[in-house]
Amino acid sequence: MKKTALIIYSNSTKNYAEKISKRYKNVKFLKIFEPPTEKTLKIRSRKDVIIGIGGGSVIDTAKIIAKKRKCVAIPTTASGAAVTSYATVWGKKKISITTQKPILRTYKDSIKLPFNIEKETFADALSHAIESFWSRNATKRSIEFSKKAISCLKSYLLKEDHNVLVEAGILAGKAIVITKTNIIHAISYPITINYKISHGMACSKILPAVVEFIDYKPLPKLFDFNSTAALGAFLEITCLPKNIKNFNYSLIAKEAMLYPRLYNGPKTPFKGELELILRKSNER
Repeated sequence: MKKTALIIYSNSTKNYAEKISKRYKNVKFLKIFEPPTEKTLKIRSRKDVIIGIGGGSVIDTAKIIAKKRKCVAIPTTASGAAVTSYATVWGKKKISITTQKPILRTYKDSIKLPFNIEKETFADALSHAIESFWSRNATKRSIEFSKKAISCLKSYLLKEDHNVLVEAGILAGKAIVITKTNIIHAISYPITINYKISHGMACSKILPAVVEFIDYKPLPKLFDFNSTAALGAFLEITCLPKNIKNFNYSLIAKEAMLYPRLYNGPKTPFKGELELILRKSNER
């Protein structure tokens, strides 16, 4: 007997949403334009299955709405949301909501994302992999996931195979499930909240400067570089920096220090050091 379903999708996954809807009955569709907000928490559904097809915002929305109902995640980006048991709600502050871990399914059609989104999700996955690799909470298993994710990301840069990028995101997501994120994400959150810059863009902006600040000696070798400086220069090319007008370095540094995960990296920054990271990120 066919089950009822709520299918949540984005601009780029509408056709695929309609395609798989034939497997269900009494299907309802919900198109997502933005990350989850407090309004998302009020959405209710009595459908048997909640399906999210798309990036992190779509899948996080599906996980929030599903609650204890069956939730299926079909990722098209490298956010890693399809393998985690929490979702991010954005507003005046960033809130992490505990959810069930969804059932992971593979997107069967070809995927073509806008250039900026492709670069942003790459930066998000790279941040996950790097943060997990150098995390104080790292385990043998998480390090293995991180290394595999970085290997996939390197392969993606050579082949530009989007499926490889998605796989990298899944591996990096599995790594942060174990370790959680740390300094890159802690700094990125207040940038997203105060300047309405997407999460991936915020990670991309600060990633090179944070890597140079941490100067974690085992990291460059994973990218086939001999020094952190060389890796930082490489990241500046592969990431997508964007200058922010009237960037309040002191405010962002102060707010970043409120996130406990800031201190789970190998080096704990002082407020002044955070300001230097932000200034360097914005004035390259």
